[in-house]
Amino acid sequence: MQKNGTFRLLFLAVSIAMAGAALSAPPPIKRGPLIGGPRAKTEQAKPAAAKPKAAAKPIAEKPKTKTAAKPAKPRYVAEKPKATEKPARPSLAPRAPYRGAIAVDADTGRVLFADNERTAAYPASITKLMTFLLVLEDIKAGAYKLGDRVEASALAASMEPSSVGLRAGQSMTVHDLLLSIMVKSANDAAEALAEHSASKTSKSGKADPDELRAAFVERMNRKAQALGMRDTRYASPNGLPPPRGSKRGFDVSTAADLVKLGQAVARNPKALEYTSRPQCKVTDGSGEPLTLVNHNYFIPGNPDPKHLCAPVEGCDGLKTGFTAASGSSIMLTARRNGRRVIAVVLGSAGRHEREKAAESILRDALGAISVW
Repeated sequence: MQKNGTFRLLFLAVSIAMAGAALSAPPPIKRGPLIGGPRAKTEQAKPAAAKPKAAAKPIAEKPKTKTAAKPAKPRYVAEKPKATEKPARPSLAPRAPYRGAIAVDADTGRVLFADNERTAAYPASITKLMTFLLVLEDIKAGAYKLGDRVEASALAASMEPSSVGLRAGQSMTVHDLLLSIMVKSANDAAEALAEHSASKTSKSGKADPDELRAAFVERMNRKAQALGMRDTRYASPNGLPPPRGSKRGFDVSTAADLVKLGQAVARNPKALEYTSRPQCKVTDGSGEPLTLVNHNYFIPGNPDPKHLCAPVEGCDGLKTGFTAASGSSIMLTARRNGRRVIAVVLGSAGRHEREKAAESILRDALGAISVW
């Protein structure tokens, strides 16, 4: 019994000592969020005296890695087209040396030179050749005479330069207006002639300038189709670009189509009397004399002030054209040894490129028909 009592006392003393040691030990360590690193998992409490494992180095002390952020997806996968974006349309802007060019024997239509001749472009003032041709047809048909006076509407007077300065209510003769469009390339003159022609030839009896213009443009397109100008669409009688906000489009054609128009014009002997003049005088809308200078410097007797080209013997037309949207274009015709050539350079980036290409093509074509 005494031994048992002694054992119990010893057991009780050891238990009390162990409880005291547990109470005096430090609290368990809880690992929380680490700066610059992931949150560590909570670990079980260990005795303070226990030696930490070598692998238990603070994870937070490692430098921040870029692998924490996922690589971005390619832009073409993530991005979507904006709702306001429209599909791109083929550009008809000018380029060097041109968008298209062609030269033909005027009598036979045999092609002497061709390069991108079916490429569409804006013909600008070369459009006036169709207006010119239709007015000549009217006169031949007796619809009106060269000496008849044409009164300018407010629409005609509003045309941008080049112009002869017509004001609404002023008038000029058909003859002087024809010279104005072929020598000066006057936009107001072309508009006035178009309205006058429609008023004399249209069976509808229209009098409104806009309606008269529309009727004449419709006739231009019918004539283009009759001449085989399959890729041509006229929208104006003068080649000006559409006004801002307007629903109408540009005049569009190709070098291959325009050379057919040139052939039709050259077949009319009276036409070349207008296109071959380096300069001339007319009476403007106010009754004052006005000197007109041709923009075609290949015509003999018409020196180029910028010296970009030299006159070509036998050149007697036909028309130049320029707007910022269309670039520089020209249709030339020349006669040598009884043979006529027509050349078109359409949509050049600038006049320098136009004149260089046109001179080379015209001279080579004249040389070719002399041999063939």
